[in-house]
Amino acid sequence: MNRTEGHRKKGKALTVIYSDTPERRVFDLATVGLPEIPALGFSRYGHVIAPVAAHRHAACLEIGLCLRGALTLLNNGVEHTIMPGDLYLNKPSDTHCLTAHPKGTMIYWLLIRAPRENQSFLRLSPAEARDLWTRLTRPPCHVVAKTDAVKQAFAHLFKYYEQPAGPYRTVGLNTACVSLLIGVVDASSHKATITHSRLIDNVVESLREKPERKASLDSLAREAGMSPSLFISRFKQLTGLPPCHFQLACRLEKSKRLLAESDTPITKLAFDLGFCASQHFSSHFKRAYGVTPHAWRKQKQKER
Repeated sequence: MNRTEGHRKKGKALTVIYSDTPERRVFDLATVGLPEIPALGFSRYGHVIAPVAAHRHAACLEIGLCLRGALTLLNNGVEHTIMPGDLYLNKPSDTHCLTAHPKGTMIYWLLIRAPRENQSFLRLSPAEARDLWTRLTRPPCHVVAKTDAVKQAFAHLFKYYEQPAGPYRTVGLNTACVSLLIGVVDASSHKATITHSRLIDNVVESLREKPERKASLDSLAREAGMSPSLFISRFKQLTGLPPCHFQLACRLEKSKRLLAESDTPITKLAFDLGFCASQHFSSHFKRAYGVTPHAWRKQKQKER
């Protein structure tokens, strides 16, 4: 499929390219009975790609779910690190872009049009459509919560899309879409009620501020007053990652700042951040950001 659809972007059109490849599946559900969904997508980044410029989707809400890897979202000038299991929501008025697409990252995403006067919206009544849309546009752009229901609904959308044309496929797509939107609303409203979240908050902040610290799983669990197994479960529920992977992500994020702001030799920087060798650091950095630490520093020095 090579059809394209334009969305306004500061006076220009952002083109959605419809395709069906192992790395990128993007479909227009308007062609199969859901005019509310101009794009349903699944992206698997097998290699580093250039980021799309900052843009908006006119009259559309973008919903994304990170499945693997770590994305960097710039929304209205604020940077967010999107971890596995996290949702990101870009409202029609938000200027946004994903500034990093690390190799191996996988995401589900879709665009949904705002309800229009005197037009059907997912076969809901006008009052139901307005209420659902209002709830969808309330959450912040980055939601950390339990998102299993959203992931399942995305999978069902692709499943029904692949069914033979007919009423059953249309009903299945519509039902899966409504389930997905309700899942997003529920995840957003319940994000602050995760059990033991307050006990883990201090550990999370400590790892963000000093990711270089040497801390065993047992010591982190003791800080939170939990058994190691419960700590891992609750930590992953809250952040989307196991503690060791979260600490690695924090080390890499801090390394970006240190590379840009200092001339510290990369070998010393790697040891200071807790890596056992500079090669180990460089390997993780390139896997996450698609470039070597040296190339990143060179690029940032040019931008000064």
